[in-house]
Amino acid sequence: MADNIVPLKYNDMRGYKFLPDFPRCEKIIQMNKDVSVNTYKDVCSSIASKFKGNNNNLFIQEICPKSLSYLYDVNVKGTYIEYRKAGCIYFPYWLYYSLKKINYSDYTKDIYNEMIKTYPLNLGFQTKFCTDYEIKTNEQLEDLIFLYNTYKCIKGIKTHNVSENYNGYCDILKKIINENQKPMPQEVHERAQSQKSTTEVNNIQEITCSCRSNIVNIIAITIILTLLILFFLLFYTSYGSLLRQRIKWIRKKLDNISNIRNTTKPIEVPTNIFNSRIYDMLYNQS
Repeated sequence: MADNIVPLKYNDMRGYKFLPDFPRCEKIIQMNKDVSVNTYKDVCSSIASKFKGNNNNLFIQEICPKSLSYLYDVNVKGTYIEYRKAGCIYFPYWLYYSLKKINYSDYTKDIYNEMIKTYPLNLGFQTKFCTDYEIKTNEQLEDLIFLYNTYKCIKGIKTHNVSENYNGYCDILKKIINENQKPMPQEVHERAQSQKSTTEVNNIQEITCSCRSNIVNIIAITIILTLLILFFLLFYTSYGSLLRQRIKWIRKKLDNISNIRNTTKPIEVPTNIFNSRIYDMLYNQS
């Protein structure tokens, strides 16, 4: 199945970054839909004359005036200056989409470059608009259209001039999302809870064994350290001789106490010997 997936060729991450601003850019263009054709007639006619096609009139009367008015808004007009970066990325996407409707999309890159160069000069500017952003290939613009349509569908954003294909695609996408958001069956939930309980019991047992092992290790380490300290004090410090003398004195004291106890202890005479002596005394008296 993975072999059937067509990878996106739109590898400029700036496009992804500004997707949330695209709906605002789309609204700015829609606000320029009623712009006067006469305002941009000369510039648009000059641009259109450089490209072959059968729909020059439609381009001059609709697409070009709206495009130039939009470029002015996002590059010059202070009201929308915060959307300049997003607007420059959105514009070639919108231009390609608009030219594609009149079978003029092959000229998208050339028309775009002519617009951002000629129109600023017409206004008296010495530099082009959107100089930091180069137009992408048609394939990359198709990818950007796909990404933006997906974003709008997921976010539930209303769009303009939607096609039947977009509505069908959005319905299918929402259906897939809703299916994957359904709660798990009860059996799966209970199985997960059982596995969780078993895991918790095993963890508790491991902790208990670990604690016991730690206690034994602590006791053993304490005894070893104590013996090492005593050994060091006895044989490698100036206190060693004093300690040894004290130990000898204690041992001698204990030996004396033991001897005294042995001396004062009454001698036990066997019963048979004691009875024999009494018999001899009574016999002699008789």
